[in-house]
Amino acid sequence: MTVLKPWTVTASRIVLADRWIRVRADSCRAATGDVIDPFYVLEYSDWVHVVALTDDDRLVMNRQYRHAAGEVHLELPGGVLDAADADPVAGGRREFREETGFGAREFRHVVSLRPNPATHTNRVHTVLALGAAAEGAQSFDNGEEIAVELIPVPEVLRVIREGEVQQSTHVASLLLALAAAGRVTF
Repeated sequence: MTVLKPWTVTASRIVLADRWIRVRADSCRAATGDVIDPFYVLEYSDWVHVVALTDDDRLVMNRQYRHAAGEVHLELPGGVLDAADADPVAGGRREFREETGFGAREFRHVVSLRPNPATHTNRVHTVLALGAAAEGAQSFDNGEEIAVELIPVPEVLRVIREGEVQQSTHVASLLLALAAAGRVTF
């Protein structure tokens, strides 16, 4: 088995920094001696996705405009973890309530993955919410407009297969959380 070694960072500088992202330009040397300069690294905060099931076997999802794609997308409730969030479950509970106006009887962490370890520093955490139900009004961030949809769980795999959920990390979160809930097997 070949033993792979990480690159050595010989210099690093921040080329852009704001409240959402920091872009870092690293000068790197690979174990082969090759120099990679610059290698851009995107420093994002961690994200959370909530896979929420109602007692009548429906999945709580959002339709929301996504500017980079220029389209409205069907996706999971969730977002950026705040510094005030104690952990991904707390952040998931907060994001779920803000985006959907729903709460749930139980929230539990399923998995933490990396959306793109080649260029991103962050992780995406999947939280499963059981017993989801409407509790109040949505509370949007600046620029957000979200329509909540309840998708029957038996329809979820069709919706994924037909490409209605375009965000690949949402597909991963859906499949892993539904498996954790005993609703799909693979």
